[in-house]
Order: sequence, then structure tokens, then C-alpha cells
Amino acid sequence: MELRIKSFNNEEIKDIFLLNKTNRIMKKKIFFLCIYCACQGIVAQNTLTTNRNTYRAADKLVKQQVEYKDPGSSGRDLNWDFSMLQPINEEYSLNYFFKNKKDSTLLCGQEHNTRYYYLQKADSLWAVGFENSTTYMEYVVPELKLKFPFAYGDTLYSPFEGAGEYCHRDSIFVKGYTRVMADAEGELKLPDNETVKKALRVRTIRHYTETGKDSLEMRLDTYAWYAMGIRYPVFESIKTTLSKTGDTKDEKGESMKDTTVFTTSFYYPPELQTSQIETTPLPTNDENITPEISKVFTEGRFMPNPVETNLNIEYKLTKPAKVWFRLHNNIGISQHTTAPENKQEGYHNTTINMSKLITGTYTLYVHVDNMILKQVVVKK
Repeated sequence: MELRIKSFNNEEIKDIFLLNKTNRIMKKKIFFLCIYCACQGIVAQNTLTTNRNTYRAADKLVKQQVEYKDPGSSGRDLNWDFSMLQPINEEYSLNYFFKNKKDSTLLCGQEHNTRYYYLQKADSLWAVGFENSTTYMEYVVPELKLKFPFAYGDTLYSPFEGAGEYCHRDSIFVKGYTRVMADAEGELKLPDNETVKKALRVRTIRHYTETGKDSLEMRLDTYAWYAMGIRYPVFESIKTTLSKTGDTKDEKGESMKDTTVFTTSFYYPPELQTSQIETTPLPTNDENITPEISKVFTEGRFMPNPVETNLNIEYKLTKPAKVWFRLHNNIGISQHTTAPENKQEGYHNTTINMSKLITGTYTLYVHVDNMILKQVVVKK
């Protein structure tokens, strides 16, 4: 098995850091104004959703490694002050991309020289493996990372198993379980002294045993804080503990206790979370789905549905209009867009070839002038 790890050019990340101070301040003000507006309303709750929080190909993040901060207790109406944390590494990048451009469900996230693979299906995000220059691991039983929607008080449990190789010669196996809990809400003060209200904390506890040349039991605790309106976490604390399996003794003949081997925290500057996806914005709520379109776009038929190959769209216009169609997968990435055409009053039809798309649920957006109609399409 040949492992080829691509070295990514960090010039774009460095360019981001070279933005002048004025632009950085303006971006922060815009971001926190959006957060403030989103958090208004007594009943507002920070909920992670498929549309707003799944990973996306072509997204680039900058994680600034800072001093480790104990996450504190769980509960509601808490206050976290991370404003005094000192930076350790300010150029730690994370990039997402498709491993195979023909498969929009298998996503790769690259940090340093390690690639982590994720499977996004319907309302769930699964970890399916990872690889780097020394280790290859494939989960034969995937690990559930998140299930949407996910709000305060929600809990997930997922067993997982994997098999792989170390240094192309030693077989290794991993088995364990993951528990994910939205265990805290409150106000979060970030290292740049900005404050996020209604922050949601998601705690992931990962217990696993790795067997191979050496056998180890490990526990990985990850705490991630999410802000309303931001796809990825804005802050993260990580702690790893390990012990030898079985009745292992130390040099004094005493049973070994769990040992903390790694702790760190990361700050994700929200203004440096960027996307390279060049598509026009999708409607964000039902207010943008205009009811007036039904007076112009009539007798619409979308057949067959479920579809295997070609989706045939038949419709009637009650007046001349510019019409085009956009097909998006369940994580909002465009799969097909027709060219806008000026249509006369009367009957028309359009065909969209879906034969090369993977099985799943898609959303078809019908554009008629400045009006939009939404239609769900299932691919068999």
C-alpha cells in the first residue's frame, strides 16, 4: 500500500496573516455584529444544523494554537474567559477538500501532514479513517462525530473499529467508543477580547484501545465552542490520557495510573474562516422562497422522483420570464446549474442528467426572474 501525502502550499495562509490591521478589525466588527444580531431574542438557542455546520470542501481555516485552558464544568449560563491566553503557533492551517471529486460525501480534512477522512450522509457526520507518512487507518465500523440538529442536552454514542498499517509493515487495530455531548452554554470571551454570547460547547470523549506492536488504552477529551452563524468551532481544548492495558506495573511494582500525555487549545479566528466555493448564495430561510412564483411557474412536474438518470421538468409560464435551475446536494454544494434562458408564455420542459450523482437527497431551486421555488429530489 503506497501512501502519498501532498505538501500543501501555505502561501495563501501567510497572505491572510499579512492583511493590514484595519481590514482585520473591520472583519471582526462585521462578524461580531452578525453574532450579536443572531443571538437577540429571549428564546434564541444555538443549534448545530446540517446547512450551517457540516464540513465543506474548499473551506480553509486558521487555527492559532494557544496555552491550554481547562474547559471547566458543564451547565447553562456559564462564563468562559480565554482572553489572556498566549499564542504558541499562529500558522496552524486546516483545509477541507474532496478525496474524489465524483463523490461529494467523502471529505478530507488535512492538518499538517495528516489527512482525516469523513463521510457526510443525510443528517450525520462520520469519521472513516486517516493516513500520514507512517500510519494508515481505515474504520471498518465508522465513528459518529455529529448528528444534526444538535443542541444543548443532546448526547450521541458510537462504537467504532478500525484496521491499518504502521510503517508499511506492522498491522494495527483500534477499537473503542465515542460519546458526544452538548454539555454547556454561556458567554465566551476569545483571545482577541471579543465576546460571543450564546456559545454552545460540545464535548467529545473518545475511549479506544490500539493493539499492535504495543498495546495502549487511550482517552481523548475534546471541547469545542460554537458561535451562532459560524460553521466551525471558534475555540477548542484537547487533552489525551493513556495507560498500558492489563495489570501493568511501574518500576516500583505499583499499578500504573492514567497519565496525561498531551494538552493544548486552539483559537479559530472567525474572520479567518474562509470558503473558496464560488456559488451564488442559497436562500437561507422560507422568507426567500417567494409565494408569488406559483402565479407564474404553474403546472410544474418533476419526473421521475425518485430518479435514476434523467430528471424531466415540465412546467407552464403564465407570462414571459427568465428561468434557470440549480441542483444542490444535502450539504449545500452545487451539483448542476442550467444557463438562464428567457422563456415565453406557455409550456416548456428541461432535463437534468443525474446519472453520475450518488444516491441521496438533493434540493432543486427553480429560479423565475427574482423568485425562487424549492423542490426536493431523491436520487436512487
